[in-house]
Amino acid sequence: MSRHRALLALPALLALAGGACGLLPERSLGEQLWRDRCADCHGIDARGNTVRFMGNPWADLTDEDWRSAGDPDTVAEVTRTGFVGLMPASDDLTAEEMAALLDWLYYLRGERQ
Repeated sequence: MSRHRALLALPALLALAGGACGLLPERSLGEQLWRDRCADCHGIDARGNTVRFMGNPWADLTDEDWRSAGDPDTVAEVTRTGFVGLMPASDDLTAEEMAALLDWLYYLRGERQ
């Protein structure tokens, strides 16, 4: 293809690429926060299957022990303060961000849709 033809095709290609971006759903605030703050250790799916924490029962937040001991207030408190030097504190989250993050966690655990 000649350089001139390639330059003429460029705007059409850019328009297609820009339109394709709209094909993917926008991430919720909770999912964004999860990916930014939690997924490195707990995994995208909250099962703890990460290189760093694979096999660590504390990292799997879908485990039955977490479900029975993890009421929203307790989970929020642990998230805010961190956990025994393994999990960093997230005390800078607003109430809205914390609610969105917990909602995403409960979605990952199959407790919400």
